[in-house]
Amino acid sequence: MIILKQCFVSILIIFLCVSVARSTPDESSRENQGNQFAFSLKTIVIDPGHGGSDPGNVTRRKTLEKNVNLSICLKFAKLLRSQTEYEVFLTRTTDRWISLADRANLANQFPANQTFFISIHCNSHPNPNIHGLESYIFNLRPTDQLAARLAKRENAEENINPINFIVKNLHQRGRERYSWEATRIVQSVISSQLKSRNRNRSARDKHVRRAPFRVLADTNMPATLVELGYLTHQEEHRKLTSSAYQDRVANSLLASIRQFDQVTHQLAKKANSPIESVKRLE
Repeated sequence: MIILKQCFVSILIIFLCVSVARSTPDESSRENQGNQFAFSLKTIVIDPGHGGSDPGNVTRRKTLEKNVNLSICLKFAKLLRSQTEYEVFLTRTTDRWISLADRANLANQFPANQTFFISIHCNSHPNPNIHGLESYIFNLRPTDQLAARLAKRENAEENINPINFIVKNLHQRGRERYSWEATRIVQSVISSQLKSRNRNRSARDKHVRRAPFRVLADTNMPATLVELGYLTHQEEHRKLTSSAYQDRVANSLLASIRQFDQVTHQLAKKANSPIESVKRLE
């Protein structure tokens, strides 16, 4: 039965892919498919992980991850509002619980080709020596067992329906390119500025880690999830709970957003060039 079920799922996925590929979109749809490559950053949705009845990681010192996430995100939002012209929204500004689906739904109110979603978290590990920074994009195949366990913990009971995601993702081609670029840049900038261990180097491409995070699966726009460090590591715990260090994190996130904006302009020009248009038709 298990084998038959797996075969059925595989056949269904192939059928869905072929159906979408063969469908002939109207003029409006073709225009939207082309415009999704022309990303122009105008809105940033910041998602402080966990909250309310969901504390996230809780350390032996009773530090709650939800509080660290919120503190950093509020500082980050304040910088963006005072030093840039982006529209800035947070999925929560107080200690309250909000579902993963509702976080994504809030972000999806804004144009997908003008919005960037960034979810902020802190990590933990049974081994207190594990430390460093990790950044993720969505993928049904996790980078490794660590990524798989992390996604399972973050998703809680809000699991992903692979079939629904595949259908949805087929109609959103182009988003992944910007998600990858944003995550690569965020990881590179903040790990460099904070002098934190870059744990993304263990990824297949040495830049971006992947995992099936529900909050990333449901967003229509480029999206990334950042684990700023391990609260179970003594030194990183000390830093992440320090207001001065949180200011540094917020400033490094601001710098990464500015760099991402510059790169998106370059990608948009390349995507709209005649050569790239021909490549997409091949």
